[in-house]
Amino acid sequence: MVSKTLVLALGNTLRGDDGAATAVLQSIRAHPTLPDRTDLVDGGTPGLETALLLEGYNRAIIIDAADMGLAAGEWRRFLPGNGRLPARDTHLTGTMHTAGLAEALALGDALSILPPEVIVYGIQPADIGWQEGLSEPVQTAVHQVAAAILRELTTPPHA
Repeated sequence: MVSKTLVLALGNTLRGDDGAATAVLQSIRAHPTLPDRTDLVDGGTPGLETALLLEGYNRAIIIDAADMGLAAGEWRRFLPGNGRLPARDTHLTGTMHTAGLAEALALGDALSILPPEVIVYGIQPADIGWQEGLSEPVQTAVHQVAAAILRELTTPPHA
């Protein structure tokens, strides 16, 4: 079986630091040698359909701005099972317009379409108001997260 890796950026570039993942993806895309069978996708701001983007891959690396209660620009790498992905509606009882990454991963798990390996990189935003451009601490984190993901891409997926 041939391994396929998805690097998926989530966020809105018109909302300040919410565009951090897109900036990370652009930095990775500029790297001269990406491993074969690596797809770089800017997923924008989807809801539950994020689960469908993950189908068919051996590994998914997801990048997103996330309020983790850290200082602006701090970032974390975690697996959905060992990190805290705050769900907006843990039982999916409300409107699907509020569904985020945690809900999409729960749906993907329920449908058995998640890759065997899912890794999330969260970047703490400073400001996600209606403005273009990243704050200085988040811009600094973009380069760090891109470098970490590039290192990760040289490691074969598990399973």
